[in-house]
Amino acid sequence: MNLRAIALLASIALARGVAAADVEADADRAFREASQRAVAGDRGAIDAFEALGDARPATQWTQHAWAEAARLAERAGDLPRARRALDQVIALGTDEALVERARIAQARLAAQTEGGRWDAVAVEHDRLVAVIRGGGDPRAALGELEALVRANPAYPRASLARRAIARGWEEEGDRGRAVGVLRDGAADDPGQRMRLDLARMLVRAGALEDAARVVHAALATPDADRAAFRDVLTSIDEEERRGLRRTGLWVVLGVLAFVAAGSLRRATGSWRAAVRRVVRPPIEVLFLLPIAALLVVIAETGNPLVARAVRAIVIAGVVVAWISGSVLEAVRARGSVGAIRMAVQATLALFAVAAASYLAVDRDRVIELLLETWRGGHALR
Repeated sequence: MNLRAIALLASIALARGVAAADVEADADRAFREASQRAVAGDRGAIDAFEALGDARPATQWTQHAWAEAARLAERAGDLPRARRALDQVIALGTDEALVERARIAQARLAAQTEGGRWDAVAVEHDRLVAVIRGGGDPRAALGELEALVRANPAYPRASLARRAIARGWEEEGDRGRAVGVLRDGAADDPGQRMRLDLARMLVRAGALEDAARVVHAALATPDADRAAFRDVLTSIDEEERRGLRRTGLWVVLGVLAFVAAGSLRRATGSWRAAVRRVVRPPIEVLFLLPIAALLVVIAETGNPLVARAVRAIVIAGVVVAWISGSVLEAVRARGSVGAIRMAVQATLALFAVAAASYLAVDRDRVIELLLETWRGGHALR
């Protein structure tokens, strides 16, 4: 081979290398542009990724483009399109990690939709869950999701949908409806997860005997998660102790109310004068009322359970401030108010507000509900 032939072959190889580099650079640019469109919410990004996946010659971005197209198609609710894109990822097979993720995604979609049979239901399920999690009023979407499950009892994700519905109604303050959803699910679902959720919901609703019956019935089956159900039995015992605490705090609040009434009666000289004194709001209450009203209004825009707790705490604070202020004004009208009396009355008032706050928060298990929501998300998919 002479020098001229060698130079020609080298030139051809160099030209091919430059062309391949140009193809890779163009593919890289196309992938970045499609990614930017996806971030911006442009539904045409799926078309762009598919076009890059179909482009030949194949590049290092070909398989990644199909993987992104599958992800976006599933998010958009186009499950057949997502499955086709996953098939392409697996067929190319150049990146083992991508292939493995594609196989997992295919298996998940197959379990959720039985090969496409439940595509429409799955898409509507995901849409309604997104609405429920969107931060607005979820009640209409919860009703629609209930209707969807009733109309499609064989839907593979029906149990997950029921759990999301139950959690949604519980957060809306309707535990009775939430219990009904889980009870129906436990009757239809041969597994134990729904029964476990039902038992936990009954405990939170205060139906301890009913919860115990559900737990003991589950423990009688051979496939029960015994550790989980025994935890529910432990929570039933804790709830019984909680009930004793609540009863004790109500008794204490009753005693404090009786003491305050007696103090006001002694300071005013008669029950009629005491009533007249209470009818007139103390000056501190006049300042407190607008702030209290604002807190209630703000709370009403959020979670109904939290709003109910805030409303109860605010009302308790205003009532305690009203009664305490009326007693102090009555005592002050008969002479000076000593420092010790002021300190004792302030301490009792703070204790009354703390007790009422505990009862308000504990009534609907608001703290536990918020912590569980924070750990597990707003709703199950």
